[in-house]
Amino acid sequence: MIWEPCYATPVEAEAYVVKGFLEHYGVPCLLENDRFGAQPLTFCALGQVKILVPGDWLRVARGLIDGREKRALRMKSTRLQGQDDATEE
Repeated sequence: MIWEPCYATPVEAEAYVVKGFLEHYGVPCLLENDRFGAQPLTFCALGQVKILVPGDWLRVARGLIDGREKRALRMKSTRLQGQDDATEE
């Protein structure tokens, strides 16, 4: 089985959140940590944490991640609009 990267982030915690999200929908996935940094100070670490899925699942995983990101942007936009409305009053 060939594992393909479907998502990458420099933030390890974010990678675990996305991995859990995919697993919730039944997508098999693994983390591949290519980061380099001194422990425990990893805020300046170089590299990325990749989420790998079987090639057959790549399209499904990317679709789920894209939908998740679009929902997050809509929610953020709605919150910002609400803040703007509150400051105008």
